[in-house]
Amino acid sequence: MSNQLKTKKQISMNNQKAFYRAGISHFIKWGKGILLLHLTAVFIISCSDSSTSVEPDPDLGVIEVQVVTTGGDENPPSFTAAIQGGESTGVNPNETSTFINLEPGVYQVQITDIADHCSMTSENPQTVEITGSETARVDFEINCIGILRNKIVYSSFQGGLVNIFKSDPDGSNREQLTDFGTDEYWKIAVSPDGTKILFVSEGDFTTSQIWVVDADGENLQRLTDDPQRFHEFPSWSPDGSQIVYHSYAQGVEGDLFIMNADGTGKTNITNTPGGEWWPDWSPDGTTIAFHVLRGNQPVIIETMNTDGTGRAVLFEDDEISFSNPSWSPDGSKIAFRSNLESQVSWEICVANADGSNIECLTNFAVSGIEHRFPTWSPDGSQLAFDSNRDGDANAYDVFVMDVDGSDLRNISSESGSPSFFPDWSPVED
Repeated sequence: MSNQLKTKKQISMNNQKAFYRAGISHFIKWGKGILLLHLTAVFIISCSDSSTSVEPDPDLGVIEVQVVTTGGDENPPSFTAAIQGGESTGVNPNETSTFINLEPGVYQVQITDIADHCSMTSENPQTVEITGSETARVDFEINCIGILRNKIVYSSFQGGLVNIFKSDPDGSNREQLTDFGTDEYWKIAVSPDGTKILFVSEGDFTTSQIWVVDADGENLQRLTDDPQRFHEFPSWSPDGSQIVYHSYAQGVEGDLFIMNADGTGKTNITNTPGGEWWPDWSPDGTTIAFHVLRGNQPVIIETMNTDGTGRAVLFEDDEISFSNPSWSPDGSKIAFRSNLESQVSWEICVANADGSNIECLTNFAVSGIEHRFPTWSPDGSQLAFDSNRDGDANAYDVFVMDVDGSDLRNISSESGSPSFFPDWSPVED
């Protein structure tokens, strides 16, 4: 086996006049000679930002609705504001949408279409009363946790510690995400929805464990806690509900396990004399690719069903090794590293998902040089990986190249810190 480094997503209301007439309810109460008439709703609603909106009537009321977003999402989604029994309109984050021409009455305003990674932190719905021609304002607050959209996430050694960083695919906007005081993070894995990051670290243990943190670096949780076993190389299921990983005890090669995303339900899916390592879950959710250590023989890549059945060899050679499989977003190809082109160096290669048409995209062919751990861009047009090709044997950087091997560029060298174990978030901008 080659060196496994342990360093770490208005409603314009169709631009038309929106008329809604609710029934008129007259509640007449006589008491001590006083007549109380309560008119609950007769109104015509229109959005002020519609290009063909109804002209505001100065004698009628207005409700302004604003949704303020908090949390780590740098590009939060839009929402829908609705008046109970009436019309609705889209509300962009931290902007104001308006209902106009409202008859006097009591209105209930509710925010809907809240994305899964967002949660309401204020009262919803809220009630507001219009008594005449005034403008009433309703404010809502929604927390949207961070989403990694088309970001490359990787470990980087800086200031004596390793932490998780993110950057744009060109290396810009580099930002540190974690600061947990540990000296190692390896095998980064961003969740399919971009909201969570898996990584491996010993932490307070003497064996490696699997951890998860929100995409903004908050809410650290440990998913494995067996000090007698090493837990490594996690990969998400396409729906984000499960994680496949490698686990072993000291002195044995180990097996693949599957657990729920919260760390429960750990199940062993392989049990062989060889060691199954570096699993990667196919985009259609049916297959897991992994590499197998076989003593002194070359490393091979196999596939199997998610229950461990149906094992098949994908790449095998008497002299050549294949490892670190990575499925393309559409499942049609697998990237991996191999010494196919040069037996003195590890290169990044790509093949069809059935194992045919192998093409190596790098061919540095210098002894001791490694190109490792390929990961695909969300659109499948590029690959990121780490390599020591621009420095000494222990100084790795993160590189990006097109899937034909062109336009290869180092995106982390300007940081001046070794960077490794990249994972490209699956969510597009």
